[in-house]
Amino acid sequence: MYFCGNSISMKFFLGIILIGLTFSCNTTNEVNNSTYFGGEIINPKSNFVLFLRDDKLVDTLLLDKNNRFLKEYKSLKEGLYTFKHGLEFQYIYLEPTDSVLVRLNTWDFDESLVFNGKGSNKNEFLINLFLQNEKEEYEKYNYFKLNEVAFQRKIDSLATERNAIFNHFSETETEVSEGFKKLTDAAIQFPLYRFKEIYPYFYKRAHKLKEFQPATANFYGYRNSINLNEENLVAFYPYQNYIINYLYNLSYQLKETDPSKDNISLNLLNLIIEHIKLEDFKNTLLKRIVLNDFFKSETTCGIDSDVMTVFEENCSNKNYIDEVKSLVHDSKIIVNNEPLNNFNVVSYNNENTRILDIIKDQHTVIYFWSTKYMSSDYLLNRIKYLENKYPEILFIGINLHPTLDDIKNDPSLKKLNLTKQYTLTADSYAHSFLTSLHPRAIIINKQGIVSNGFTYIDSHKFSSELNKLK
Repeated sequence: MYFCGNSISMKFFLGIILIGLTFSCNTTNEVNNSTYFGGEIINPKSNFVLFLRDDKLVDTLLLDKNNRFLKEYKSLKEGLYTFKHGLEFQYIYLEPTDSVLVRLNTWDFDESLVFNGKGSNKNEFLINLFLQNEKEEYEKYNYFKLNEVAFQRKIDSLATERNAIFNHFSETETEVSEGFKKLTDAAIQFPLYRFKEIYPYFYKRAHKLKEFQPATANFYGYRNSINLNEENLVAFYPYQNYIINYLYNLSYQLKETDPSKDNISLNLLNLIIEHIKLEDFKNTLLKRIVLNDFFKSETTCGIDSDVMTVFEENCSNKNYIDEVKSLVHDSKIIVNNEPLNNFNVVSYNNENTRILDIIKDQHTVIYFWSTKYMSSDYLLNRIKYLENKYPEILFIGINLHPTLDDIKNDPSLKKLNLTKQYTLTADSYAHSFLTSLHPRAIIINKQGIVSNGFTYIDSHKFSSELNKLK
């Protein structure tokens, strides 16, 4: 766990705040149901923290000169909230009269997160449960080669272990609300249910089978107790991730049993439309599937026309539709096997130049990036890896949000080779294929011909696309 800054002053800050909150609650106990949320951000990425409920903004909390924040809420409803800073987020469960303070380091967001104050114990329990699930995620994949009985035994053992830990926690806490019990049960069960949903697919792959093995009647018995439209859980990742994987399982089963249902994405959209009745949740899932379809295309990103039609006809969120349309538009402007159109860029020495002059006679990847979509640490590590693996390829970075991503001040970004980093001029032709402002990469051979007009640097097929240049 990494901490920097003045830890003594932070303890003093926490102590003074907590004493003040305790005194306030004790002296006005009958009338004061205020909830307090605050804390300190080490190595902040911006000057604010977003506070959300069900993915909707509740408040924007500004950091002071010491990178601390604190807010009183006089009528906050009990439930699951999210606080977000930079690209990272974490859940927090709040009840009336709670006074929760958080402290974290953005360089190790989840691992450094510490809670303090009234209501902190339940949040410490939740974060430890999440971290444990993450730690065991890859280990669980070893279970997929087991037969159904042995696999079920493993899942039951994990559930028993988790429930025992929560029962011990409940015995040591004076008050555990029904809402928190329900949330904890979801945090324990849904990751395990998800593994059961993906088991047939991975078992088939592990044993190189041609068809899915049929499950016994009781294997999916838990589905009978699941509400696919649980309003209080739709923003909770374990629940949402389970729903997606459940529908994926049904989609693959449809493909196996009906030759006319061979489009998994189309199956998924139709299943969402059939089963999900909460409008916002339905729209979120529809967009998620369509974007997944776009980015998981075999080579150049794109969306199947039937998938796009069903999405447009059934998504009631115009912003989502516009977002997807912008991506589709952008993907069609740069044409594979055609010369790349020239466009203006600006170097970090403020010199105007043209992209074709920079990449002339070289195999090139032009990657358009933004830390709105990926962390600066990841970007640096990914580009360093690619440059080392493919020294014969020129990697040119173009910052889509130079006012937001000051490359010279970010400790990771300034380690990039600035001679290969650019921004766009206001009149650059490149804006015509960047209407979505979403990161993308264009692969060009040394003859200036586009090999792949829309991919991205973290695609699992990126290496195979680069190998085509050799």
